[in-house]
Amino acid sequence: MKQTEPRRVDKFWLTLIERPAVFLVLVLIGLGMLPVAVWMDLRAISDASLRSQAVDLDQAIGKIRTYYAQNVIARVQQAPGDITPTHEYHETPGGIPIPATLSIELGEVIGGNDHNLQYRFVSDLPFMERGSHNLTPFEIKALNDFRQSRDPADLEIAYEGSIFDRKIQIASPVLMGEACVSCHNSHPESPKTDWKTGDVRGIQAITISQPIAANLWSFKYLLLYFGCAGAIGAAVTALQWHQATRFHRMNVNLEHANTEIAHLNKQLTSENLRLGAEIEVARQIQMMVLPTKDELGGDYYDVLQLDDKVKIGIGDVTGHGLESGVLMLMVQSIAVALQERGPSDPRQFLVALNSAICRNLKRTRTDKHLTLSFLDFEPNKVTLSGQHEELIILRDNGQCDIVDTVDLGFPIGLDEDIEPFIETRELAFGSGDLIILYTDGVTEAENPDGVLYGLDRLVASARRHAAPKAGRVLEGILADLKAHIDTQTVHDDITLMVIRHK
Repeated sequence: MKQTEPRRVDKFWLTLIERPAVFLVLVLIGLGMLPVAVWMDLRAISDASLRSQAVDLDQAIGKIRTYYAQNVIARVQQAPGDITPTHEYHETPGGIPIPATLSIELGEVIGGNDHNLQYRFVSDLPFMERGSHNLTPFEIKALNDFRQSRDPADLEIAYEGSIFDRKIQIASPVLMGEACVSCHNSHPESPKTDWKTGDVRGIQAITISQPIAANLWSFKYLLLYFGCAGAIGAAVTALQWHQATRFHRMNVNLEHANTEIAHLNKQLTSENLRLGAEIEVARQIQMMVLPTKDELGGDYYDVLQLDDKVKIGIGDVTGHGLESGVLMLMVQSIAVALQERGPSDPRQFLVALNSAICRNLKRTRTDKHLTLSFLDFEPNKVTLSGQHEELIILRDNGQCDIVDTVDLGFPIGLDEDIEPFIETRELAFGSGDLIILYTDGVTEAENPDGVLYGLDRLVASARRHAAPKAGRVLEGILADLKAHIDTQTVHDDITLMVIRHK
């Protein structure tokens, strides 16, 4: 039997099946990566959301400061009176904060005690009395970048935090306008007096923090779905692994069974060759004994003649094959020996034959037996002994006698002492009479519809083909029998004898 080499993929899965702990770890890792993937997606969503919030807030505050400078401060300056824009508006009656002061204090109001949102309006060049703004590294870098680009739409963005929380910092440049330049260059507390329009005075920085873990519960239904799906997936995976394990064991057992079958096939082939040789030898022996037989069978028939004594026997061994054929040969050999040196009485002949057969069957441990009848011929009469199929006598005057043999004997080989069961019956057998002997293979032959040939058809065929020659009668009956069987398979040996009195 040709065996194919398993593929690498098959080897991999077989390795997992044989190591359930490794398989379980891989399944758990696969399930564990699901919340990690959700967490990473949540982090990406958080970053995008924070950026959007920070940009929107930066633009909103910038627009508020611009609006305040253009529509409040500018109008106050155009109409001098009791209202004075100043960074010291707290100490000045009628004072209002200038845009920069408004932005600084607005950051304090927006930030307050809220650690998740901070707003700073800072510069590295604050008025002297305000003190240093203590710029962070991010703010210093942003300020330097803005002064190099001088682009009012420029933004500096940075992300910080761990896998459990995220923080975004966004900075935008604060550019000097004409009014700012005039004020700062003339103010006594200004650290720089050569400002120009478009110079970057400072930055507007917004910091928004968002703890991702706090938002995780917002996805409770999705997480619940993933949990249920994961549990179902784990159950299905476990079931698949269990089935794969069963199939693997079945394949292993099947492979072992195939190996055993291959070994048995070799033994069977050898045994068949031996049995074939034995059967051929038995067939050759049987053909030597009964030349008309061309196959090994269990039907017995023989014509025994010694001087003027003629004995015809017919029998049917149970079963088929070698043992049945061998038993038939035993019967033939013993019958020939008894005909020459045994008792001439028909009853004692059968008793002696049965005794010898029983001894041989016991010695060979063969569980076979047979029905067997003998006809001893004398002038114008015949003595029938032994149990077999019904005997048919077709008289010369057209009369037909059916003789039952059930009460004339006992199956040969079943019991060592059958003498109490053996009886004989004398039958008239005159000139022109026909005797027909047969085995059950004739009467039990089936046609394609399963109908048996039967005793009635056999008698009718014998009547129809009655002729002076026994051979012609035999040929006619066999032709009718073959026509009845047609294409049906023959399951039993067929033996038919026709004896005609001259």
